[in-house]
Amino acid sequence: MAMLVSGMWSEIDQIIEDGKYVRQISVHNDKICDRIITSISECPGRFHLIASWSCPWSHRTMLMRQLKGLEDYIPLHMTGGEKVEGYSANFGNPWSVPGADTSIIHLHQLYTFNNPHHTGRPTVPILWDSQEQKIVSDESAKIMRALNSVKIASFSSVCRANYTLVPAALANEIDIINDRIYQKLSNGVYRAGFAQSQSAYDIAVSQVFDMLDELEQHLADKRYLMGAVITEADWRLFPTLLRFDIDYFVHSRCSRRRLVDYTNLWAYARDLYAWKGVAQTINLEAIHLSNYSGEDIVAEMPSIDWAALHGRERLGTRKVTLWSGKTAALVDPDSSA
Repeated sequence: MAMLVSGMWSEIDQIIEDGKYVRQISVHNDKICDRIITSISECPGRFHLIASWSCPWSHRTMLMRQLKGLEDYIPLHMTGGEKVEGYSANFGNPWSVPGADTSIIHLHQLYTFNNPHHTGRPTVPILWDSQEQKIVSDESAKIMRALNSVKIASFSSVCRANYTLVPAALANEIDIINDRIYQKLSNGVYRAGFAQSQSAYDIAVSQVFDMLDELEQHLADKRYLMGAVITEADWRLFPTLLRFDIDYFVHSRCSRRRLVDYTNLWAYARDLYAWKGVAQTINLEAIHLSNYSGEDIVAEMPSIDWAALHGRERLGTRKVTLWSGKTAALVDPDSSA
């Protein structure tokens, strides 16, 4: 990994302190304002989501875009290819910056196009404003909240964007569990994988499995993290679970147990996978191969049946919260209940 320093590419990265992995704080981390949220629905195609198949933080935002029915409002661009100077913007080919008369090869060039003196790691996801020619945000949590808040007047079906994944009555609880899962599990797997001391690794990996064990017990009698109603917290957790056995179990040295060894957690993950549109946000091969860049031998990917019946309907019908605050059952004809 490497980074930009005052707009110049540097192969030196500042992610390790005393043997511990320290994640960079996103530079474009401000709350996305109501004006932008309204503009997403009023100006289809103005805002673009830039993401990567392999990145769990990208995956969060792709899920929210898909679940809320915003595919026709926010174009999606996937980065990919060999990492030379960080992410390739378009698999090694020139990519035209939306709304600009310029092309880039490396994602970090979008950051310096936005700010010639940028310092930090070029990351995805990015929400790009093609009208004002600037990065709105590169913080997945803020992008998720913004996309959740978009309301589309023409959507009448509960299966589209007229429900919220952050109901006001649960917002505080969602924030608390989001933070705990992030600290111990979603970021914990990276703290374990990048650790450069035994003590840093031991602490990180213990927290990872403490959290998995806690979630296994929590989900024994609850369909979703908040109970009967699905929320943002579930979709923030899902990308980590999806990647656990094909990535973190091996490459982050989180090898005590696999996801498939957890009866409740594995069934819960398959329940989320079964939601309409979710499979379209996933490229398992890209996730797997991202760990073998430049290597001659690629290990075989584990055989995992994500489409297997989950049986979670025994805990009740899937429910969402409408903007009115009322809950509604969501029966999707294209997937299990």
